[in-house]
Amino acid sequence: MGAEEASDPKELAQKSSIIVTMLAGPPAVQQVVLGGVGTPPALIDGITSRKILVDMTTNLPSVSRIIAEHIRARGGEMLDAPVSGSVKPATEGTLTILVGGSKETMERAKPVLETMGKKLLYIGGNGDACSMKLTLNMHLGTMMASFAECFAFGVKSGLDPKTMLDVFNNSVLKNYISETKGEKIIKGDWSTAFALGLMSKDLDLASQSSRENRIPTPLASAAKEIYYACVANGKENLDFSAVATQFEQMANVKISGRA
Repeated sequence: MGAEEASDPKELAQKSSIIVTMLAGPPAVQQVVLGGVGTPPALIDGITSRKILVDMTTNLPSVSRIIAEHIRARGGEMLDAPVSGSVKPATEGTLTILVGGSKETMERAKPVLETMGKKLLYIGGNGDACSMKLTLNMHLGTMMASFAECFAFGVKSGLDPKTMLDVFNNSVLKNYISETKGEKIIKGDWSTAFALGLMSKDLDLASQSSRENRIPTPLASAAKEIYYACVANGKENLDFSAVATQFEQMANVKISGRA
């Protein structure tokens, strides 16, 4: 059990009963697991009966389901297991892991999963955990953009940003964003807990999934374009709260660096 280092994906699958992958996105997962023209032997070539692939990539639900079908055809099982949490819980091994697949497979993989996360949340079948992860990040990304827009509006209207933040955090609008990002925006502290470029990617995946399923997502689509603008201006490696700088630019107002 475990994921020993191997020279190629096929060798990794042959050596391990539970194989864990966490890759950049859907194309990378498809290439590593299913292979492609001019690539090394694919991971699926080493899958045999009872082996489990745990893919922790933030993936498209449709791609996750396709890969699960290929794995099952070889006698194996697959879990999609994207994580919720940022840099600190990742380094501490206290991430929340969202799990899609069969419950029996999750139980078999639990000893490996529990080395990486403090809480396992079973979501449903293959692809469902990916849908949940995209839902979470859609909510987080649009909340962050909305909060930054409100900050820009208030400061442009003559309000003090510290006073605004104090009111936010002493009202029903107090939330994760206002508590953890408000002070950092005022200070202009863009040290990265979750990179803006990753948020942009996840909003793009949510957009792709919404097109596949014909789900209207007008707010997330608008937010995605603002994150895209930040990426275009070289801010992809800053924390995703740096989306506030785009609202500063659009409103010609300075929120950050005032503390």
